[in-house]
Amino acid sequence: MSIGDKVNRRRGALASNCTAMVLAAGYGKRLQPLTSTLAKAVVPFLNRPLLDYTLDWLSRCGFTEAIVNLHHRPESVRAHYRKEQFGIDVHFSVEESILGTAGGPRKVLDRLGSRVLIVNGDVATTINPGALWKHHSSSGALATMALHAGPAWREFPGIKIDKDGCVTHIPGVGAGESGADDVASGCFTGIHIVEKEVLELVPENRFCGMVDSIYARLLEERVPLHGQVVSGSWYEIGTPDRYISCQLEALHCEEFPLAFEGYQRIRPGGYGRGLVGPLPAGISPPFMIDKQVKLEEASLISGVVIGSEAYVDRGASVLNSVLMKRAKIGAGAYVERCIILEDGVVPSGARCVNQVIAPEVLKKT
Repeated sequence: MSIGDKVNRRRGALASNCTAMVLAAGYGKRLQPLTSTLAKAVVPFLNRPLLDYTLDWLSRCGFTEAIVNLHHRPESVRAHYRKEQFGIDVHFSVEESILGTAGGPRKVLDRLGSRVLIVNGDVATTINPGALWKHHSSSGALATMALHAGPAWREFPGIKIDKDGCVTHIPGVGAGESGADDVASGCFTGIHIVEKEVLELVPENRFCGMVDSIYARLLEERVPLHGQVVSGSWYEIGTPDRYISCQLEALHCEEFPLAFEGYQRIRPGGYGRGLVGPLPAGISPPFMIDKQVKLEEASLISGVVIGSEAYVDRGASVLNSVLMKRAKIGAGAYVERCIILEDGVVPSGARCVNQVIAPEVLKKT
């Protein structure tokens, strides 16, 4: 039986009962070793767990509840969200084996409304879903994907849509064909609105991807799948390089009010709180420096996010990098485009470029 036969497409009775679901079960393999002890959803982003921004975003969108699926390092997420956060009552769905982007929502089908707003747990965004919601509600689509056409999307395959918003081609999965009627394209943001009937097509208790399996089938059988190019910022932190660059860009643009709560705006793109001693003369934005951080004189610092109790010794250079809690940079060290994990140490005189530094002390290079 085809999808078109199985799915009840009552275009005149699209329900407004919508459930928010955050997909946070993945292993975050590309972001290792940041995700060795943490789920990707709670890796620090501008010195807050990344999921904070999604929950705050959902709250601003009017949601009061959200389901978050978990598998890899579930305790690291539960530890942060034992109570209501940002006006959102968080419910967890723990998967004994990972079920995928379609299998995860299918597992909690009986807890979902007739429509589901799904968002990946590894993004931070200022996208206003109003246009997405309006298009989905009026088009009769079974699912509508939020597409982003900003500079960042060029790292990702572009999904093509026609003048009516119908998806015509999803690269990489052999679905659909580009044509002369295509008018726009953008990368899939991991944000989409899905009718519950679509999730009923997903096999139970089995791994299943949404795009490569379910959406590919919708295209193949010409069942309405739509895309909407949306405005607003969108950051996906799936790799160490993007983890750094996304934070610095968001900091430079000062886009997330949540990130700056409790901080003093020292200069445009430069924030600090509870600093130990004065800032060194050689510091330039963008920077975010958390409480009890000590930056010695004659250090050169530019483009940094620094967690609490970190220390940069005299004469060190730290450029376009992220230092997590209690990270230490030795005197005269040179650090560029690096991530220093909690309690990580860069010895005096060391040179580190494009590295992720775990707590083990590096030998002097």
